[in-house]
Amino acid sequence: MSASLLALQIFLNLLPGFPAAYVVQAMATRRSQSDLERVIEALVFSFIIYVCYMPLNGGRLPFHIDHDPAGKGDDTVLWEPRQLAWLAVVTFLFAFASVAYIRFDGNRLFHWIKLTERTTRNSIWNDVFESEAINGQPLPVELADGRNVLGSLVYDSDVAEDASIYLTQASWVASDGSTVAIPGSGILLTKNSGIRCASLLDPATEGEGTDSVPETD
Repeated sequence: MSASLLALQIFLNLLPGFPAAYVVQAMATRRSQSDLERVIEALVFSFIIYVCYMPLNGGRLPFHIDHDPAGKGDDTVLWEPRQLAWLAVVTFLFAFASVAYIRFDGNRLFHWIKLTERTTRNSIWNDVFESEAINGQPLPVELADGRNVLGSLVYDSDVAEDASIYLTQASWVASDGSTVAIPGSGILLTKNSGIRCASLLDPATEGEGTDSVPETD
């Protein structure tokens, strides 16, 4: 077997982890990774995918090397479409399972057995906005200039460094608790707004005071 064909065989064996890693990177909220970390992750994914795939297919690969018995022709790679389809199914099922593990914090099991203190998300910003059922509930937000905004959370940034949120049915909140509706469909508060804090209200407190956002130094 030529060196180039051997290299191609190795590449094909390692290939499934790369689309799986791409799907996870595109769909899940995660910390940024270096190029080396992404390659290592893709290689680990390839190993896990084949561990899941091989028992389902009797240890068969989606391709095989065809050797010329006379030794006169070149070796060729022959694909097995059915096995390739099965590998694609396993790859994407694994990718979606990984996204679900990150999205719903699969580390909670390991919290329970005291094995880790970390969540699957990349910051406490994501932990709060992903785990709390706050969509549609009033969210008081205090800005760096001392103003307060009250509205229903619709969107939030997926990284803490951006710290942006979008509120609908938004109002400015005065110091006496009175509110002034903000015209339009909503307000986008970016990191340039200087979000100081956001209070997650209990639904039972709706309609009570809206100027209870604590001052911070």
